[in-house]
Amino acid sequence: MKRGSKNKPRLQSPPVDPADRPRDIENSWIIAGLAALTWLLSLPVFEPKSVGLLAGIAFVPWTVAVCLAARARRMYLISYLLGAAFFLTHLRWLYTTTGPGYAAAALYLAVYFPLAAWPLRYLYRDRRISPTFALPIAWVAWELVRSKGPLEFPWFLAGHTQVRRLLLIQIADLAGAYGVSFVVMMVNGWLAERLMRAIQVRRGSKNQESRLASAISVVALLTVVGGTVLYGHYRLSFRGTTAGPRIAVLQGDYLLSATPEPDSGPRRHKRPENDDIDYCLRENFGSYEADKRLTYLNLIEACAAESPDVMVLPETPWWMYLNRELRELTESAINEESDTRKRMSLLLRWKVANDQHRELQALARKHDCYLVVGALAEEKQPPGLYPAEHRYNSAFVYAPDGQSEPMRYDKIHLVVFGEYVPFRYSKHFFWLYRFLNDGWWNPWGRGGHEYSLTWGTDYTVFPVTPRSIGDRQVRFGATICYEDVIPQVFRGFMIGQDGSRRVDFMVNISNDGWFGHGTQQAQHLASCAFRAVENRVGVARAVNTGVSGFINPDGSWYSLVGASDRDPQVGGTGYRVDQIQIDPRVTFYSRHGDLFALACLGLALVAMFDSLVLSRLLKRRRGK
Repeated sequence: MKRGSKNKPRLQSPPVDPADRPRDIENSWIIAGLAALTWLLSLPVFEPKSVGLLAGIAFVPWTVAVCLAARARRMYLISYLLGAAFFLTHLRWLYTTTGPGYAAAALYLAVYFPLAAWPLRYLYRDRRISPTFALPIAWVAWELVRSKGPLEFPWFLAGHTQVRRLLLIQIADLAGAYGVSFVVMMVNGWLAERLMRAIQVRRGSKNQESRLASAISVVALLTVVGGTVLYGHYRLSFRGTTAGPRIAVLQGDYLLSATPEPDSGPRRHKRPENDDIDYCLRENFGSYEADKRLTYLNLIEACAAESPDVMVLPETPWWMYLNRELRELTESAINEESDTRKRMSLLLRWKVANDQHRELQALARKHDCYLVVGALAEEKQPPGLYPAEHRYNSAFVYAPDGQSEPMRYDKIHLVVFGEYVPFRYSKHFFWLYRFLNDGWWNPWGRGGHEYSLTWGTDYTVFPVTPRSIGDRQVRFGATICYEDVIPQVFRGFMIGQDGSRRVDFMVNISNDGWFGHGTQQAQHLASCAFRAVENRVGVARAVNTGVSGFINPDGSWYSLVGASDRDPQVGGTGYRVDQIQIDPRVTFYSRHGDLFALACLGLALVAMFDSLVLSRLLKRRRGK
């Protein structure tokens, strides 16, 4: 054949049999109605309702809309609006803290719906791949993406809907919560395929290829769901756990606000002329902080009667600094501060830190137990450096001897805008930091207040020798606030460099009082339950406003404060003392992390690349 011949063979994409192509849905109102139905079905699928069986059909209408919509652009717009409605509804507890932040977060997260729709639609329409496979791959891929990076938000994963179905969530020790999401969305995809085949008027009769594809989908679904159930039975039959130390978790019920009431927060920075801690707190913060402190001291005395080995208080149960670097400042060093207000503030922190440190040492010695408490830490930098000091959100562990310096862990994963403002250490974009920190939309930075904390660097493990288990040494790590929601942070405590397990159990200290008495607390508990399964580790949680209690290595919770073991309850003041379970198993997920979700992401990216590049190239060549 001669060069330049018009009969030159052309590269072509695999033909789609007209008999197997479904008719499109032309009416955009039908597409919008299907998306709205998915939104309605999704309302009760997360905690505290958690109607997990409904999650298996909730995304079917949207999947049908994505696959059959005639106008792709309109379908993507409707998918975005569905995402906005989804997150505005489920994320409503964030409005209690920050209205602008709530709206911005929901509108940002909504983009993941059309992003998931892209590979799903392409794989079904152009590559004739069943939604049984295309939907879970696309969904898990974008769940992983939105769970990573500075804006990570691994909340409302499809797998979280199954937290109470222990048989189904045991695969999390292989593939994380994303593995459970895959199963849930696979069921949705298969049902969507069945629905489309049932209601579509096709051009011609079904051919052998479609019947074969249908059989493959059925076999694959039965294999995945059946294997998940069998694996769950296998894992739940394990009897190798042992009883660990007796732990007390303490819970107050104090709501917090970015714009506190006049009696609960404006810092007057009066000179602390009285040695009484309560006097210092009341003079500088009103009665609110002093009342919180007295509540927790009473809880300590009450639970001490049950002889726990470890008492766990929430993240910053009341205002305090405890670190050694601050306590060991000299008064002459404090007086070097030329600004009177800053000097008085530093003097207050220094004095209260020393007084509360001695008090906590005395409590640990009095009750012969370890005392875990969340507090702030402050370390001054050399003169001339910015910022003048580093502040940390820390967990301190006081030993029963009542003399040694407390062990300390500094929070590694800080919440963007909640605990730090981006670009603070950027030379070229520091102006953007000031803009974000001082803007009217940031309630914590009003008046130029720099509230940003500094990241910790080490996954600190605390060795303890509880008396109730014969003074045998055990080790635990302490996640602070949302660190128990971030899988990779939790995994950081699990495995040492030699591949051995570093901890016997975990504690989580948090302060969820920012979010009112709503759905956030139960959803936080559900996320932590997945961390327990992923790493086969027992968890003790002490949380202001709840939900405080214990989680077994199989993901079941027990001894919840103010609630039955089945139904989490927000709010309430109290404590629970119970033994935590120690599981010796080292899981695949602890060692290797999100390999499964990364594989889904890789497949989705290949599909998107194929859609963007290869298909357009083929169309261009056919056009010539």
